[in-house]
Amino acid sequence: MKTALLFVGLLTATSASAFDQIYLNRLLDTKICHHCNLSEADLNNQDLSGADMSESNLKNINLSNAKLVGAWFTHSKVHNANLENADLTNTLLNDAIFDGANLKGANLTNAKFNFSDLTNANLEGALVKDTVFRGVVFCNTTMPDGKINNSGC
Repeated sequence: MKTALLFVGLLTATSASAFDQIYLNRLLDTKICHHCNLSEADLNNQDLSGADMSESNLKNINLSNAKLVGAWFTHSKVHNANLENADLTNTLLNDAIFDGANLKGANLTNAKFNFSDLTNANLEGALVKDTVFRGVVFCNTTMPDGKINNSGC
């Protein structure tokens, strides 16, 4: 009996870490998903321009090559997310945690990272024209020129 309960507990814990389909459907249908669990969702090449994913769990999400123009990620957890070559023009990324995020080659033109955490993030080759990095934590962060920035460690 104890073994069965442990097994059920492990299954529940495992399924809780991945995205919830209801949230993914909401995002795709309305482009609004506050406080959503979208961790590990595969949204490669999706057009989510104007989407609001504020205060969401976006850990390990795949948004590579996605169009995210004008999207909102404020107060979201974006740990180890893949945003490689994503178009994040005019996005609001304030107070978000991008620890370990892959932003290689991303278009960050006019994006705002006010008070965000970019620890261990990779921005190599990212376009950062008019990008705002006010109060950002840089620690072991690979900057667009390939250099490591430890100014916030």
